[in-house]
Amino acid sequence: MEQDALDALGIRRPGMTPAYLVALVVILPVLIGWAGGSSPPRILGFLVSILLLQGFAPTVGIGLGLPVVHLLLIMASVATGIIIGVFRICDLFSEKSERIAGWIGKIQGTMERYRALSTYGEYMLIPIMWVPGIGLYGTPVVAWVLRWRELRSILLMLTGWLIACLAVVGMTEGILAIFRL
Repeated sequence: MEQDALDALGIRRPGMTPAYLVALVVILPVLIGWAGGSSPPRILGFLVSILLLQGFAPTVGIGLGLPVVHLLLIMASVATGIIIGVFRICDLFSEKSERIAGWIGKIQGTMERYRALSTYGEYMLIPIMWVPGIGLYGTPVVAWVLRWRELRSILLMLTGWLIACLAVVGMTEGILAIFRL
């Protein structure tokens, strides 16, 4: 049986989740941006745009003059923090609710009948991450509900996230080139 990613990372210990979230969503992105020559207030503004605009935030980062590599590293760091945070929130709700625990049990029964889904379904996390409205906040919930909580699931979600971000960067750069801005 594969180990739950939160267990493997030691996040289930009390007090570790907030530390991981602050480190991944604020401290590491500010350090990455600072290394790229941006000021912390500019990076904090970009972080707010990531939380609000999700996959469309690279447009804001380009407008702020962030180098693409730093922009993608910041986007990956924030996404990792949000995925871990959503997994942990789902865990907390399931521990408190018998209704959610029963619902998850029914889904597990369905998953056992369809082995292909449990074997290859995890790869659906890549395109699900691109769907507006689901994206960064909903995909981890889908993964959590379907018991795809291993490190591989997090990496697949990050792959989808970075592909979506690269597409937005490409479109933004293309539009800027067309209008010579």
